[in-house]
Amino acid sequence: MHRVKKQLPRMAGGSFAIMSFSYAYFFLPLYLDHLGLKSQATIGWVLGAFYAASTLPRPFMAILVERFTFRATLTGAALCSAVGSIGLALSGVTLPFLILSRVLMGFGFGLFLVSLTTYQTIAIPREVRGGAFALITIGAMAPFLCVVPLLDWLLQRGGYGVYPWFGPLVALACALVGMTFAVVDRDEGAARRGAGWGTYSQLFRLARARVMFLAVFIYGMTDAAVISIPVLALSKGLLSSYFMVTFAAGAILTRLAGFRLMDAFPKDIVYTLMAAWNAFSLFGTSFSSSPHAFAFWGLLYGIGVGVGFPLSLAMIGEAAPPGLHPKATAVVWFILDGCFFLIPVVVGYASSMLGVAGAFRVLPAILFFAAPAVYFFLWRPLGKKGHP
Repeated sequence: MHRVKKQLPRMAGGSFAIMSFSYAYFFLPLYLDHLGLKSQATIGWVLGAFYAASTLPRPFMAILVERFTFRATLTGAALCSAVGSIGLALSGVTLPFLILSRVLMGFGFGLFLVSLTTYQTIAIPREVRGGAFALITIGAMAPFLCVVPLLDWLLQRGGYGVYPWFGPLVALACALVGMTFAVVDRDEGAARRGAGWGTYSQLFRLARARVMFLAVFIYGMTDAAVISIPVLALSKGLLSSYFMVTFAAGAILTRLAGFRLMDAFPKDIVYTLMAAWNAFSLFGTSFSSSPHAFAFWGLLYGIGVGVGFPLSLAMIGEAAPPGLHPKATAVVWFILDGCFFLIPVVVGYASSMLGVAGAFRVLPAILFFAAPAVYFFLWRPLGKKGHP
């Protein structure tokens, strides 16, 4: 445990740096609009290129993590992001250059996450994995409270010339963090390579892994719903920040206060409860008619994410053997990010038939019942049978 504590600042620092890079581009539409790119459809392509490049190649990213050291994959991923973000800063409104830059940024971002999470899964012992991931993922939430407000303040004061260079600086910081993983590679990499890496077919033959992926999908849909909160807020004449601020604060405080409890209870049970908790919080949010109610449900939602998201990563090590950790990590991230593709589409279609509030009632209700169904009909029987 002492060894893990020594590595936690580096792991949390890596999470903070790479998520700061991602969050920095929340304001990219404002920046592009300032440059004169007014077409929302075109801006949508620029934004979507990043998420497509970070999500679709995830299975291939696992192979890179297996074949190279963590130092090489982390540093290389960060440099790829740096090149892309520099390209974006120099692209102006030239669409092909903007798309190419965002693709490079997205691929680097995705590879960094897969590599960092795989390292964490291998390096952290099972008995403390939940609590460790809770602390590490505080670093992933912290930029939401410091980087986003800073850049918002910068743009409000006309800092559009400085803004595009923030991303390259953070990407270079990620590269510096990645370079610190060399010692671990030498100590543990040889042993891993000697044991051999598994295949995707071996991974999907594991019943526990398949059930975990389904559970991650259900949880991921509740997690990704946060990106549609601004639409719900707009339909109610409320500011989404009432929800977002308490959501982020609730998630961080939960991880700080409860990290020691993350490994005290069966992770599959807690994960099921958190997926249902998130769904219930979203359902309640749909009835909000005041800023106070919006903030209250945001806080409850943040508690669920504060516990649920770290468990999404911590359970990888329990569902698959070490030789399959890179591929299992890639699949989990593929599912979580894929939910961010699905949610806007699902909510959009549901809203056209039920209204925005109606969509936020029907979809969470389905997820609320789906989470315990997966546990009682699939996950729990595996535990009784001692299934791999």
